[in-house]
Amino acid sequence: TRVDAILERSKSQQTKFFALQILEAVIKFRWGALPPEQREGIRNYVSNLIIKLSTDEAVFRAEKVFINKLNLILVEILKHDWPAKWTSFIPDIVAASKTSETLCENSMVILKLLSEEVFDFSQGELTQAKTKELKVSL
Repeated sequence: TRVDAILERSKSQQTKFFALQILEAVIKFRWGALPPEQREGIRNYVSNLIIKLSTDEAVFRAEKVFINKLNLILVEILKHDWPAKWTSFIPDIVAASKTSETLCENSMVILKLLSEEVFDFSQGELTQAKTKELKVSL
C-alpha cells in the first residue's frame, strides 16, 4: 500500500485520515486476498506507528484523533489475525504498556475496543466460530 508514504509526507490531516479510511476498508474487506508478507508488513507498520505516537505524551494528546483511527484499524487486523496468526499480541501489548504511561493508556483503549467488537458489535461481521475463538482468547 501507499498509505505509509501518505502518512509520512502529507501535511494535511484530512489526507492522512482519508488514507487511514482506505486502509481500514482494505483490512476489513480484502485482508485475506493480500499476500501474507504484505499483511504482516501492514500489521507491523500500524502497531509500530501506534507505539511511536503513543509514547510521548505531547504527541499522544495532539494526535488523539489520528491515534484513535489507528487503534480501530489495529482492531480490524486483530479480528482477522488474532489469536491464530498473531499469537503474541497480548504479551506484545503488555510489554509495550510498560514503557510509558500514555502507551499503557492507549493499550487499554485498544483492549476495550477489541472487547467491544467481540462481545457487542461483532454480529454480522464475524462467524460464530471466530467470535467464540476471540471471546475465549480474551
